[in-house]
Amino acid sequence: MANPVILGTEQDIAWFPSPGVLSPVSHQTRTIANPHGPLVRLRPTKVNFYLKVARRLGFDSDQVLSGTGISQKDLADPLYLVEVAKYVRIVANMHRLSEFRSLAFTLGDHLTLGDLGILGYSVMTCETSDEATRLWLQYIPVFFGNLIGFACDNIGDQLLLTYLPYADIRGELLQFLIEEKICCEMALQRLIGMPEYPIERLTLTYPEPAHIDRYRKLIRCPIEFCAPRNTMLLSSGALKIPLRGHDPETHRHCLKLLTDVSNSVNAGATTSHAVKAILHENLQHQLTVDEVAGRLHCTARTLNRRLEKESLNFSQLYVATRLEAIQNMLATTNLETGQIADRVGFSDVRSLRRFFKAHTGKTIQQFRSDALGDWSKS
Repeated sequence: MANPVILGTEQDIAWFPSPGVLSPVSHQTRTIANPHGPLVRLRPTKVNFYLKVARRLGFDSDQVLSGTGISQKDLADPLYLVEVAKYVRIVANMHRLSEFRSLAFTLGDHLTLGDLGILGYSVMTCETSDEATRLWLQYIPVFFGNLIGFACDNIGDQLLLTYLPYADIRGELLQFLIEEKICCEMALQRLIGMPEYPIERLTLTYPEPAHIDRYRKLIRCPIEFCAPRNTMLLSSGALKIPLRGHDPETHRHCLKLLTDVSNSVNAGATTSHAVKAILHENLQHQLTVDEVAGRLHCTARTLNRRLEKESLNFSQLYVATRLEAIQNMLATTNLETGQIADRVGFSDVRSLRRFFKAHTGKTIQQFRSDALGDWSKS
């Protein structure tokens, strides 16, 4: 098995596997994103797409962004990153406003290459479906984040894609994210000129939904619900389809822009990001400034001096890291408060509740209800 791509901090959203990571090799498994690392924040691309669809459905941006504190100015900044808990609130708002349980299918209907930015045009100008698939999976964390990862298995001349959800993810959120990925990939094959997406079988872990007709209209293959895993089996020759939009010169320019975007985000990496990454990986252990400094191969005095240059200190980062981890778990999982307390390094539930109320002004139940909207009633 190839080493997984660990997406561990805000900046890791731009760290990708090498271009050859998906070259077909019989009976090899390739993990494209590790869903068990710390959750990363999302680039604005996806939220801006949601806002476009919402406007077409008759809802304004303020309604979609309600309760998140995110502004249009924030989303206009290409380096701005959306917290996972706020993203879940946006999805819940979209469900509430539209009243569509098949929201993911509606989003797929509206997807254009422009919504995918430079990635869409890079994929469209690839020579073959093999190259397009590799590029799509290589950069998909930019658009979708890491709540759902991928593993690819070459089984003879077929390709098995396995969706790897983040640990303990809520069932209704999981279903939406899987549906969204499927609909986006089906839309992509239409946008890049593939005559028909070569799916032979789809297996899904959740029960058959009420909007099963949307599945049957979109996907012309056997579908199994309540399955052990979420998988998509692509037929033989699926990675050998020539693309009508192939343009070598345009493709080179697109790839350069993709690299530039990646480099611009990574260039913003700071000491504070490195500290938060270490704290995220060791939430249960309550690391001290000396221990974190040791892992960064410097003294605590040097580390504090570097953080001062960013107008931050270790205590602020320690609180912010724990708080974001708690918020992410409340928004994306059904974990009990005691389980969250254990995972974030609190000795008891009472300490967790005091900490959370002191820094957010809300109780844990209030935050979870706000983040999930109508989903909390499901």
